[in-house]
Amino acid sequence: MKKTINLSYILLVAAVGALFSACEAKPIEEDSLFANEAQVDEITKDGQLFTLQQFVDSFMTEVGNYHSDTTNYRTTANNEAVNPDLWLFSIDTLPTDGPGIYIRGRITTDDYGGNFYKSLVIQQIVEGKQQALRISVDAGSISGMYPRGQEILIRCNGLAIGRYANQIQLCVPSHNNNVWAKDADRKVGWAPGRIPFARFKAATTRIGLPEAKKLVYELRTVSDITASVDPKAARKEDGKLVRIGNIYYTGHCENDSRKTAYCTWGNPSLDKTANVFAPTTQNVGHPQSRFITDGSGDTIKVSMSEYAKEARFYLPGASNPYYDMVAPYDSVDTEAAPSSPYLSFTADGTTYYVRVDIEKMADGWEADDVVFVNDTYTKGYVYDGTNWSEKVGVLHCTDYVGSVTGILSYYMDNANYTPSATNWAISICDLSDLDLKDASGEKWVPVEYTNYTAY
Repeated sequence: MKKTINLSYILLVAAVGALFSACEAKPIEEDSLFANEAQVDEITKDGQLFTLQQFVDSFMTEVGNYHSDTTNYRTTANNEAVNPDLWLFSIDTLPTDGPGIYIRGRITTDDYGGNFYKSLVIQQIVEGKQQALRISVDAGSISGMYPRGQEILIRCNGLAIGRYANQIQLCVPSHNNNVWAKDADRKVGWAPGRIPFARFKAATTRIGLPEAKKLVYELRTVSDITASVDPKAARKEDGKLVRIGNIYYTGHCENDSRKTAYCTWGNPSLDKTANVFAPTTQNVGHPQSRFITDGSGDTIKVSMSEYAKEARFYLPGASNPYYDMVAPYDSVDTEAAPSSPYLSFTADGTTYYVRVDIEKMADGWEADDVVFVNDTYTKGYVYDGTNWSEKVGVLHCTDYVGSVTGILSYYMDNANYTPSATNWAISICDLSDLDLKDASGEKWVPVEYTNYTAY
């Protein structure tokens, strides 16, 4: 029996096959994602490719072209009596039309740790010298598309160049109208804002593959960084990628009085001076900083966001004082020594008398015990082998020595203050930017805060 062939069926099968073939994913061509030098030349032929410093010098002014009676910056931007001809916040808009305005640079940051949230820093080496620029982009997890080591080309037309707290950045104008913020009366106004992500993507071309090994680290000392506090001079240094050797944490932070003080051992959810990298700011939101030194006698801060993944890890050599089985407060009588056995010591001009109970007499009293001098265990002292001090919880910070790499930062957000060395800081991407060891060669291992007490 002869079989008949249904022509319509054959056509249907062929059509379905063609449909599935059309839906088959094509391999991603590298050239479609990463431009080469010839393509860069082609893209930029309608205008000029500026070095980062040429870009700043050509388009950024001190006051900015955005400031007017109706577009005021925040009130802390300028104080002629204290800092003449200095504007810490400014915006210069760039022309939308006309010749193309281009810059390029290699990304030096990543936001995995949470310290460069919605921001990038790029580096360019010109005649052996480092230039840097910050870029503010409204995109979380931006390192997924623009990782550290990726070189990028940006068409800047229609964007802006401005300063936020004296830090130069590619941006767009943004108005802050948060009247509920701390000191809102000083902060409401225009300032550099984040470039919308779609707009940034449209303006940006990736050049070649990411190569972090091509990043250049300047070896610096704390003293040569902090020697100058001039905000205008600092603008050329801000954003540079640096490495400082022979550093250790001092165990200090800045308290609410802007004074240097030893970090405390409190709960970082409540205590702004806790001995972790970035405890709460109690809704203020600024980066938290802890001091390091390289033995020069000068100090500089290392900054971290309180929202970073590692914000509540102890400083190197720091811990909860209870963790080391210290002897806590028994009782204190500052007027006369109690009749029972006691230890007396003098700290901050006050002589404290701490009773030693029978158990402690049997166990022996160790000189480096922590002594709490109030009932709530929020104030105390520790013997560091020479003196009684407030190094409670940070006694062993100086034991870990090594290097730090990060982004150099000069942050000054209030023109009512005189410029200070404490405006300088190193911003790290995460704790992998710290390479520290103790005297035995044991590498420092980060430890997260634990809410442990002996009571």
